[in-house]
Amino acid sequence: MGTEILLYFYGLVCLSMLAFNIVYSLYLRLGDRKLDQRVSFFSRAVSDQLQHIRAGQPVETRHLAFLNRRLSRVSNLLAYDRALEALPRQDAAVESYLHQIEPTILYLATKYRRRENTQAAFFCYFLAQNRILRQMPIDEIQRILVTFTSRDSLYCRVNALKALCAFGSAETIVDTLLYCDRQSSFLHAKVLVETLLSFTGNHAALIQLLWERFDRFSNGTKRALLDYIRFNSGAYCEQMLGLMLDPKTDKELRLAAIRYLGRYYYLPAKQPLLEFVSSPDELNWEYAAISATALSNYTGEDVDAALVRAIHSSNWYVRYNAAISLESHGMTYEEMLAAVGPGDRYAREMLAYRLESRRQQEETLLV
Repeated sequence: MGTEILLYFYGLVCLSMLAFNIVYSLYLRLGDRKLDQRVSFFSRAVSDQLQHIRAGQPVETRHLAFLNRRLSRVSNLLAYDRALEALPRQDAAVESYLHQIEPTILYLATKYRRRENTQAAFFCYFLAQNRILRQMPIDEIQRILVTFTSRDSLYCRVNALKALCAFGSAETIVDTLLYCDRQSSFLHAKVLVETLLSFTGNHAALIQLLWERFDRFSNGTKRALLDYIRFNSGAYCEQMLGLMLDPKTDKELRLAAIRYLGRYYYLPAKQPLLEFVSSPDELNWEYAAISATALSNYTGEDVDAALVRAIHSSNWYVRYNAAISLESHGMTYEEMLAAVGPGDRYAREMLAYRLESRRQQEETLLV
């Protein structure tokens, strides 16, 4: 009897779950249908205004009032965003429309400034995704967006910074980064670098301005900025060499400078890199490990000799990076094996490990 009750109960639970899934699926379909209807609604409204513009008339005032009223709701803003996505990229009427709705965007910025994080984050996303900001170099909107970067929501901070990057103002970006540093409301280094890479303005001008104010940033932000500079410009080798050689500079910043000089060949950096990779200081093995990688971009018998010696290091990462750099210099497994000699088992094991890794990579490519 007890077993039958359990079976009936289990069947009831299964039926309940099935019913829930069916209802939820219908709910999602209904939501998608409503969203499609909203998108069509906004597309028609925008299309009417584009006809006015092509006839030489401005966007109607009542259309701006309509946008102010409707787009104050996130669900409508989402539909409007999709309607704008469908507009042709190269169309003078579209560009004129985006320019003329500037008052609405400013109005919405003031409205969403008072909203909770999720809604504020989507508004910032809306601005970052569309071409609107390229038509609107408005200081007021940028000032409002800067306040979003100090919120406790990661998504809000990221989207706000992306929106500011869409403006393409180097001065605003630098001021925003300094503001965030003071507020201690910053982003992870990788997120910050990826966001800065989306900057639509002149990267060279932004980097120059960042370097001029570099000392005003915290070490965590400096590290991210050095990575951003490494991905965009090879014009700062002299400055990076100075950072690398300064013992008073934070360790992570010196390591970032080594990575930079490994990406961009700079002859004056060659000897310091050789000294790092040959250093017997095991407590600071990171300098040797990263320098071993950086030396893949430098050639010469002295470089190969230093890398061969590095394969004998007691640190696994130093040995590994040295072996990879020797491979990049064209040295074969047999040549490296002969160079390290028979006396160091760890060095020979590293070479065998690299040989096996290379074979596996080649097999993967063949598949």
